[in-house]
Amino acid sequence: MRPPPPAEPIGMPIDEIDTPVLLVDLDDLEFNINKLSTHFSQAGKHLRPHTKSHKTPAIAHLQLQAGAIGVTCAKLGEAEVMADAGIDDILIANEVVGRHKIPRLMELARRCDIMVAVDDPDNLADLDTAAAAVGVQPRMLVELNIGHDRCGVPFESDAVVDLCRAVHNADNLRFAGIMGYQGHVVDLPDADERETGARQCLDRLSTAVANVRAAGLQVDIVSTSATGDYYVSTTYDAVTEVQAGSYALMDAAYGALDLGFRHALTVLTTVTSRPTPEQVITDAGLKTLTPEHGFPLVKLPSREGIEVGWDPQGLRFLECHALSEEHGRLRAVDGDCHLQPGELIEFIPGHGCTTMNLHDQIYAVRDGRLEAIWPIAARGKVR
Repeated sequence: MRPPPPAEPIGMPIDEIDTPVLLVDLDDLEFNINKLSTHFSQAGKHLRPHTKSHKTPAIAHLQLQAGAIGVTCAKLGEAEVMADAGIDDILIANEVVGRHKIPRLMELARRCDIMVAVDDPDNLADLDTAAAAVGVQPRMLVELNIGHDRCGVPFESDAVVDLCRAVHNADNLRFAGIMGYQGHVVDLPDADERETGARQCLDRLSTAVANVRAAGLQVDIVSTSATGDYYVSTTYDAVTEVQAGSYALMDAAYGALDLGFRHALTVLTTVTSRPTPEQVITDAGLKTLTPEHGFPLVKLPSREGIEVGWDPQGLRFLECHALSEEHGRLRAVDGDCHLQPGELIEFIPGHGCTTMNLHDQIYAVRDGRLEAIWPIAARGKVR
């Protein structure tokens, strides 16, 4: 058996790292984290960043150090990873159902202050029984369907108050509040449409919260929103916390919304072939980054201080037009490209969340050098 390749030493230049490899620029990451931290501090709201976007405990700890109240996870397995990393306040923004997962949830409740979404009375009863068996009292958020038409109790139905009261009356569960997600509008390219759609959903959420409180129940937490509409949700009195996630790394799809964040996440890739003057082939394909929200943007290293690939104004000289399993296929947009086999470029992924899920590690870089290698510990934790 051949020995594994030697690990890249901390401090090495980026252009000496083997490719393809996932990079995070620490200056840009810290800018994004601090930008949102400042906004939430000034708005008097809580940020509970969604770790499904980066799946990396090291990044979650940076967010917590900057003032985040806790973290959000999509799956029980992600929450277990974050608890293993010493994070205590965790929301699973999803229903946890069935004989395999509910016992795991209760074991997790032994070692952190877990909170989970619920939208079904039978699931609630199962959770209550399992909590009694273990001797824990996890927190519950009743999930409402405020327009996304995925999970949740219909916001306008009497079932909202009924389920909230059932959680409140459960012997072994704590009613913490309500959550709702407007995922169908948070990434709309048109800002007016996005903000109008978000307000419609947030109005529904606010009305439901008022109805639950009018029924005599205390609603401490109202959790909602994402990166695309965080600045709308923090203007609502009813909202207490926001589950934004993509802001930290900022992929190409969210970057198109012009929210003022920097592209911290890139894939470093090597040019492997120049079959024609108009074509560039690289070693990063579908097994390295995902295209479901669009092909990646191309970022070239500067020559003589001039950025020749992509800049914040959207000027592009190369574009990715196809990805196969192992190859990225690029074409010249504005004249011939100087690149030759062996040279490096960076891709800005179209979708950061699913791109992260393809990698075991992310290389943290600053000023052109490797500063740390972080495990993407929640990668593949889909159960």
